[in-house]
Amino acid sequence: MKTFKKIGLTALMALALVFNSCSSDSDGGGSSSLSTYISAKVDGTSFETASIQGQSVGVAMKQGTGDMQLITISCGDQTTITDQDYKAIYIALVGPITAGTTYQVNSTTNNTLGYTETAGDNDVTWDTGDCENATGSITVTSISDTKIEGTFTFTGSKEDACSSQKTVTNGKFRGTFQSF
Repeated sequence: MKTFKKIGLTALMALALVFNSCSSDSDGGGSSSLSTYISAKVDGTSFETASIQGQSVGVAMKQGTGDMQLITISCGDQTTITDQDYKAIYIALVGPITAGTTYQVNSTTNNTLGYTETAGDNDVTWDTGDCENATGSITVTSISDTKIEGTFTFTGSKEDACSSQKTVTNGKFRGTFQSF
């Protein structure tokens, strides 16, 4: 599962740079006009999904149904495609996923929240998948065949150093699912 999470994050970020949403949907009451976005505070510092020429540096995907449903949202703050330094937040929910539900996230659940900082070739991730002291919650406020919205908060730990933590608060997200 840990390898899946790391591969999934890398794939989602790559897809975010290639397949950006074209909508400027703003009917969800969120804080962004982007169709896919994540906003939060990371250790008190604002994180806002970037856009390139009005297109979100984020991607949302929904696969499967019922217990086999997987929804992922990954957004970066990278301001240009040539930047090698960026920050990203990702959300992974394993179904069934319903509106009005709060999902607990910790090292024993399949749901995951994470924050990554990349500088050149150095990636550092704090997530909820590996350490007992890494916990959080995701509240889904609405979900449809095309979009999911909600809020989240978490304290993530580094896989190899559980005492190294990042606290992410005031999280909001909207994911407009990519269709291929």
